[in-house]
Amino acid sequence: MRKIYSAVDIGSSFIKIVVLEDFNNKLNVLSSICFPSDGVKNGLVIDDARLVNSIKSAFNEINKSLGVKVDKVIASVPTNNAKYTLNSGYTTITSTDKAITSEDILNALQASVYNKIDETMELVTVMPIKYIVDDKAEVKNPRGICAEKLSVYSMTVTAPKKNIYKIVGALSQAGLEVVDILFNSIGDYYAFKEKDFDENVVGVINIGSDKTELTTFNNGIITNSTLIQDGSSLIEGDISYVYNISSEKAKKIKEMFLVLDKNYASKSEVYETKDNSNMKVKINQYEVSEIAENKLKEILEKAKKELNYLTKKEIRYIIISGGIGNIPGFDSICFEVFGEQTKVKPINIIGIRNLSYSSSYGMVKYFINKLNLRGRSYTMFNEEKQYKLIENRKNEDNTNSFKIGKLFGRFFDNKEE
Repeated sequence: MRKIYSAVDIGSSFIKIVVLEDFNNKLNVLSSICFPSDGVKNGLVIDDARLVNSIKSAFNEINKSLGVKVDKVIASVPTNNAKYTLNSGYTTITSTDKAITSEDILNALQASVYNKIDETMELVTVMPIKYIVDDKAEVKNPRGICAEKLSVYSMTVTAPKKNIYKIVGALSQAGLEVVDILFNSIGDYYAFKEKDFDENVVGVINIGSDKTELTTFNNGIITNSTLIQDGSSLIEGDISYVYNISSEKAKKIKEMFLVLDKNYASKSEVYETKDNSNMKVKINQYEVSEIAENKLKEILEKAKKELNYLTKKEIRYIIISGGIGNIPGFDSICFEVFGEQTKVKPINIIGIRNLSYSSSYGMVKYFINKLNLRGRSYTMFNEEKQYKLIENRKNEDNTNSFKIGKLFGRFFDNKEE
């Protein structure tokens, strides 16, 4: 049976959903969408009803594209006031052969957080830092080793219950079961993860619409995070103010016309529109790009300063993500501010070649990695749903459906191409 997973990243401007198939240890995109969000500000739910309607609409589109209803998801939750605590715990091996099992690993992890979480906080994830076998040998994966006792040192990640329950509650009202919760930054880390990352300190900067999340990882373990209340919408605000145009027009110019590095902008290309006084205004690409570049640099410089407050160790790499990363010139400005530390690159997977999907894509990768470390197998689509998925594709006869059907045929056919 194939393993299929879905993840949702709920932001202030957009809801990003991915449905992925894990086939031969490679993730293929079955469906994805970036749908307008409502009812969220600064990453927190401010209107439950509006958010539920947005979620329902977004998943209706996903369900139409698949021909099957998605009813289980991994969901992103806010990092606001998150806590990171080093803990330890152990379990006694009771099996006859004394070989450590996946159940023993889970028992040790559970022991490391038992009675150690404040009643106002909810567990987001627990990351094992190291396992100790019989108080002697330090190992990364103890499964199968014979021992009397298994100890673990872990990083316990928690966040306020009220923030998490708002998100989980909205998804539940929309008919979705949340099987796991994660921070966007964990998704970003795993979306762009390289071997060298797990041996160094890595910073993650996720630029959202009205906030920017900053997180640090040490040897692959999340260690700290903070927020700055500056996001890409500030660029729209500056454009709106300078040219006296509506925020909607400013947003359109940001997404469709400007580049974020003025050195790549044209001094002759002009965008014509009407200002708030109904007067015709001509916007030069070079000039508006200079406005955007200055604001982006301001956000990145502030993020750089705050990121360095999160750790006393030298940050070797910095991952920078967010929907604004799809605008031309973004990478060159990031390199200008952060230099060789910078890791800005697209997701090179058909269906999500867009930085907006980095968090949701990475959350699935983390979830699969967690399952593998615990020796568990799981899929969000049972055999009946998978069969229906294939049949729906076979029955579609329009041109677009034919193209998608060929794609699904490759994903589900046992034959290698």
